[in-house]
Amino acid sequence: MKVASVEWPKSEWKRIDKPKALVHKIKEYLEKAIKEQVDIIVFPGFTGCFFQQLSYPDRSIRSLINEANSREYIEQVKELSQGYQIAICPGSYWQKEKNNIYHESSLIINGEIQLNQRQIYLALWERELGFSRGAKIELKEIKDWKLALIISTDVFYPQISRMVALRGADIVLSPVGFIGEKNRALQVSGMWQEVQQNQFFAVESGFNGFLGEQSFWGESVIYAPLEMTEKGDGYLARSSGQQSLIIAELDNKKRKKAISKFDVLSQLNREFYQQMKMFREG
Repeated sequence: MKVASVEWPKSEWKRIDKPKALVHKIKEYLEKAIKEQVDIIVFPGFTGCFFQQLSYPDRSIRSLINEANSREYIEQVKELSQGYQIAICPGSYWQKEKNNIYHESSLIINGEIQLNQRQIYLALWERELGFSRGAKIELKEIKDWKLALIISTDVFYPQISRMVALRGADIVLSPVGFIGEKNRALQVSGMWQEVQQNQFFAVESGFNGFLGEQSFWGESVIYAPLEMTEKGDGYLARSSGQQSLIIAELDNKKRKKAISKFDVLSQLNREFYQQMKMFREG
């Protein structure tokens, strides 16, 4: 399985001034990925929110949320996906359902949503703005690989990653974006740590843009268990702020061989986990 993760610097986001320009940018990176024969590509967290902001410029986050509707963005990505043989995670976006507002992501293949995920744990700023939480996590099998989506703040909650690991996830797709000053130690405490504790692959794509009055950051990284990486550091590829598209080949046989030598999940009391309702769903 060949995967790719996108990272655009803030300067790049500033040059995108209309929804049409963002769609063109996505198409540009899809074409780059196709040339490299990529199977799955992940775009940055909050990309769909940024698309919405381009339709309502000079608005605060609170004002943007009141207009939360990802339909137009998702339809644009669906249309693009019909021209490419590639699975697309379009980043994340806000979606209103009845009186609730969710932060969501999805996996789109050939014009159809194959997997949808709502953020389960909210950051303080999201709680203050009245977001609602998702209640479950789904997996999807593609080409004999089991995939899950873990988005934004959920990377810091180990029960989410442990749940998908116990359900057999091979790859986690993770569009993210962090508020505050850039802090690589913070990001390491999220998905990097979860990969090492659960031994799946992960493809993380960071948002380095603006929403309303708020600035976001995040590095794009492709992770693997330590034993599989050349330097033993858990990184198959990382942008390090220098690359806008990173690509890695994921070898599931090699991953399973590494697990057979050091299986971090083998000592778990699985009966205990089965008592938890959320681990029995799906």
